[in-house]
Amino acid sequence: MKNMLAVLMGVALIFSNSVFAEVDTTTEAEKRYLIKVAQELKHLDELAAKAASNADPDARVTLDYVALRKDLQEMRRALEVHLQKPSRSPRRIDELAFAGHTAQ
Repeated sequence: MKNMLAVLMGVALIFSNSVFAEVDTTTEAEKRYLIKVAQELKHLDELAAKAASNADPDARVTLDYVALRKDLQEMRRALEVHLQKPSRSPRRIDELAFAGHTAQ
């Protein structure tokens, strides 16, 4: 779980750096790293699906795998959109859900 949190924080850092960059285009090196991040997010989604299928349905405390997978998929989608058409314009990003917590 700590590794996943580190990956998510890294993605947030990449987003913040690319949004406020002084250039209007994504460099080739940056693009390669962002593609790798998107691939890793896909892999994490697959791992989350496997974990969900192995979770104890009768456990008192469970992880909200639906929310986790939705968040991973949303981050991957945002990266793919950025890679297809970089934009410096602000855009709406849906709030990420925290597993086990509901928005107030």
